[in-house]
Amino acid sequence: MRKIVVDIYGADLGAEPIIKGVGRAIKDIRGFNAVFVGESETVSSILNKMSVDENRYEIIHTNKFISNNDLPTAVFGGNDEASMVMGYDRLKRDEDCIAMLSPGNTGALLVGSICRLGLVDGIKFPALSTALPSLKGNLVCLVDCGANVDCTANDLARYAILGDAFMKSMCKTQNPRVGLLSVGREQHKGNTLTKEAYKLIEALPLNFIGNVEGNDLVTGYADVIVSDGFAGNVLLKTAEAAGKAAMSIVDSYSTFDNAELIREIKEHMFRLFDFNSQGGATFLGPKKTVVKMHGCATELTAYACIEQILKLEDGGFTQMMREIKLV
Repeated sequence: MRKIVVDIYGADLGAEPIIKGVGRAIKDIRGFNAVFVGESETVSSILNKMSVDENRYEIIHTNKFISNNDLPTAVFGGNDEASMVMGYDRLKRDEDCIAMLSPGNTGALLVGSICRLGLVDGIKFPALSTALPSLKGNLVCLVDCGANVDCTANDLARYAILGDAFMKSMCKTQNPRVGLLSVGREQHKGNTLTKEAYKLIEALPLNFIGNVEGNDLVTGYADVIVSDGFAGNVLLKTAEAAGKAAMSIVDSYSTFDNAELIREIKEHMFRLFDFNSQGGATFLGPKKTVVKMHGCATELTAYACIEQILKLEDGGFTQMMREIKLV
């Protein structure tokens, strides 16, 4: 039976939504078991109230965790009983464990994927990717969206390869359209980094469509948008904020006469802009799948992340990562 390790600590709303979301996924989805890492009484109490089958999960007890205020190096010595560290150790040594899910410290999760789990050959530093819905209905993979803020042109070329593999396994997209984030679609536009990266990506056996702009995150013009982590993170958070602002504006026009229309518009915008309901960000490069939940993760987020992990696994993501050839 495939197992997914769940670090319950680190979310803004606490551990309960994470436990409940995974518990609901256990009840709804066959084909996996969960390994919760956290305070055993808390986990068992919540799952018992939900009538979750005890044969579908186990608990690794600890009440220690790495906080969001800790340095990324907290995954090293002295924190062996922290939930994230114990989760990585189980993920690495148990062949049945296919992935780990955590809402915790992003930096620590990143360093842990390198030092506690290990990376596939050719990867020096994992990239963080997220898949978001577009106006055309297709998902768009943004990579890197915050892990590596200082990148080289070679890094961006690697991200293009990794993003291509992610979309092939996640969405079964046969020939993903790969674009490079810049300040204009024309080839000559961009800074030194993007101009150098353009040449490298263009030479790869990918469906490279050239430069793309920030608005293409929602237009659906590309399937993969490659960026350094600094620009990618700014783009991601700006898009999220813009979506929330738009929903708030629509809500302010709600009256008795147009309430039904406003409700339908809000539901559509929610599906497009509520990133919490889309799952989590996936690290590209570790030997097994690692998914980072948003800090404000809800029960819906945890459920969606389980679906995401299983979809990636069914699409051959782990094997694809191992077989990938990097520049």
